[in-house]
Amino acid sequence: MIKHIFFDLDKTLWDFTSNSRATLAELYDYYDLGSVIPTQLAFISHYEYHNEWCWEQYRKNNMRKDFLRHQRFFLTLRDFGLLHRSLAKKLGEAYVDKSPTQTKLVEGSLDTLEQLHPHFPLSIITNGFEEIQSIKLKSSGIDHYFTHIITSERAGCRKPHAGIFKLAMKLSKCKAQECLMVGDAPDIDIAGARQMNWQAVWFNPNRETAELSPKAFQVQSLMELPELIHQISQS
Repeated sequence: MIKHIFFDLDKTLWDFTSNSRATLAELYDYYDLGSVIPTQLAFISHYEYHNEWCWEQYRKNNMRKDFLRHQRFFLTLRDFGLLHRSLAKKLGEAYVDKSPTQTKLVEGSLDTLEQLHPHFPLSIITNGFEEIQSIKLKSSGIDHYFTHIITSERAGCRKPHAGIFKLAMKLSKCKAQECLMVGDAPDIDIAGARQMNWQAVWFNPNRETAELSPKAFQVQSLMELPELIHQISQS
């Protein structure tokens, strides 16, 4: 029987892509980047490429958090011939200040949380930065749904490492078979949960293909979750 449901935050509940792009568009205009970078789209696409690479280095412990925040902008500016570390740092600081205050949620998030909250304790497990994730939850008005906010910084390790899931079980006072993880990353959220013998649901709105761990479930819409979780609990 499921006794506690854990959600990833970015791209699962909080619309990371839309919120990030809205922030980047604001920064492009505010810092007059059009004088160097031809379009907002070019700025955003180059940033997203470098941001993904920097996060991969961070997950491998090859890059510090404070360096990541401005290095992704430095690499973006460099693509357009601008070697400007101080501007990259200003962009990094402004992005961290502005992005978490964006409020767009993934479609179906509120309705799903409303349906689940009366029946299950809900918590967050995220690899995002501690201070940033709490702002996102409060700004988007969903912080009150969650019992625990478990970040990689708090756990001292990142998903899919077993340590963060062990901390979740300790805080929730639940056994592995009583926990269920919902997330958008099959190699991080789902693989990490399944290695701990948790139930897991891959949120896959784009119908991507991936090799799922045995007994993992899949939904394309968050609105499918309440019925699926009911079925899992009854099985």
